[in-house]
Amino acid sequence: MMGMWMVHIIDHKLYREVAGNPSDYPKDLPSDDNMIFRFVGRANVGAANGEQWKKQSPILRQAFSIAPPIGLFVSLARNVFQVLEASATSHNSHTRTVRWSDLGQRYALDAVGSSILGANYDAIRTESLFVSNYNAFMRDVAQPVYLMFPTLERILPRKAVSMRMDNLVKILVERLETKRSEPGEDLMTSLVNHPDMSPTELRDNMAALFIAGHDTTSGAIASVVYFLAVYTEGQKLARDEVIRVLGPTLDPSLSVLNPQSLPYLCACIRETLRINSPTSYLVPRNSGDGVNLGRYYIPPKTLMICNIYAAHHNGDVWGDPHVFRPERFLEGPQRTKGALDRDPFLTFSTGPRQCPAQNFATYELRTLLAMLLREYDWWLPDSSIHAKGLQNAFSPFGLTLPRDLDITFRKRLNSDIATH
Repeated sequence: MMGMWMVHIIDHKLYREVAGNPSDYPKDLPSDDNMIFRFVGRANVGAANGEQWKKQSPILRQAFSIAPPIGLFVSLARNVFQVLEASATSHNSHTRTVRWSDLGQRYALDAVGSSILGANYDAIRTESLFVSNYNAFMRDVAQPVYLMFPTLERILPRKAVSMRMDNLVKILVERLETKRSEPGEDLMTSLVNHPDMSPTELRDNMAALFIAGHDTTSGAIASVVYFLAVYTEGQKLARDEVIRVLGPTLDPSLSVLNPQSLPYLCACIRETLRINSPTSYLVPRNSGDGVNLGRYYIPPKTLMICNIYAAHHNGDVWGDPHVFRPERFLEGPQRTKGALDRDPFLTFSTGPRQCPAQNFATYELRTLLAMLLREYDWWLPDSSIHAKGLQNAFSPFGLTLPRDLDITFRKRLNSDIATH
């Protein structure tokens, strides 16, 4: 992994033991030869250790403790509808096929841009040069030979890729400087004004939050729409629930987007994040002086990594791990051969270093899906490359991003909604 040998943890109980003791198992990023880690840096809350992490963690959690901007998500969903309507074919005004993996990415960018970075990209409705450059950089970073042997960046440096990365970082840093003189309601404004955050910490957190809020969310958006396109009964059940709660015209709000009001929709999202978790592994941990982990002895200074994909496809825990079955999250704790297995779901990690943006991300997904379900039916087109299963693109660090996912949408008539 990333040019280094690592022990993969695939037992969720063992990973909970590791994640629950951050001082005994500190984060340990690969060398800066790996360009993606040069981009996100080492001073962000996801990579920092010790006192630096203890300082940043409450600051980030406080920043994410405010109510998710549901109104913004609703407005962006309507922008998505505008694009869908503009793509309708002349011979069938109710049906349109779009590259959903791209449109979902643009939705995620506008969400993270407005609410976290304080930047209005309007990427859903317009072409964004920033997005094009960022996607090109991520494709360059994902070159397999450079991922397997990061030292090649020193031996055969890719000057054009490095320059593209520097330009992206420059744009993010300029965004930070703008926040100092033009504060807003976004998360970076609160971080910029915090006296304990250094310039390096601000820069690294901005880059890390961009990837976390953009790439992982866009992967989740594409994945859940795919699974509901394939499992049409699940799509119908989720739609019936949404219309029952929201009716034909009510905008989603914080009070109705919770698991108590929309349990099946929330279960569909959770099941998607289990089968195709937005990131397939977590930042490596160091074994320190050597540890006994379960029945295994891990030698000193060994890198250990949580393989979320493997943990989420463990048949002993999940029973039918490759089947999309949202009901499993409505049935209570997972049971394995009669024994109780607690909390085997690891998408947002676990323990004190659990993702602080979990609430933000899940409400973003719920808002978009609730509005999509009420307005459209959808399915895979006949020519889909995903007809026999979801195909992910190759990613620089284990992101599960559906590749070239086309979806056919049919506009639902008012009479369709009224019948519910």
